[in-house]
Amino acid sequence: MKNQEVIDKFFDFYKRRDFEGMKQVVSENIVWYFLGDNKVAGIKKGLLEVIQFFDGMGAIMSQSKPTVEKLIVAEKDNYLIECQHIKTNRPDGINVDHHVAVLWTIEGGKIVSGRHFFADPVAVSRYFNAVGG
Repeated sequence: MKNQEVIDKFFDFYKRRDFEGMKQVVSENIVWYFLGDNKVAGIKKGLLEVIQFFDGMGAIMSQSKPTVEKLIVAEKDNYLIECQHIKTNRPDGINVDHHVAVLWTIEGGKIVSGRHFFADPVAVSRYFNAVGG
């Protein structure tokens, strides 16, 4: 199975809240990195913490009405990288317009880690401190 297929399956299971399905494509030792100096930053360990992170991020982004442009998606061996341009459109005017890359690591058909890299980490932290957590 290609790395993108593993990620797509994860999000399909996640949307349906199918925890047993997620366990099929996520390592029990998954680690998710969302670093920065903000309320949602940190290293998430294990499926439960990763799900809680995605739930929190989903709540923030549903209020932020983002436009997401996928600039590059590439995979090689155990990795998939996705580079995006994200611009939020909040009615309260608290917004961010930034570029981010997410590096997924997949081993044996399971996601073992994810890492966010921000072009402007200060702007991203300022945004999430204003709207998140």
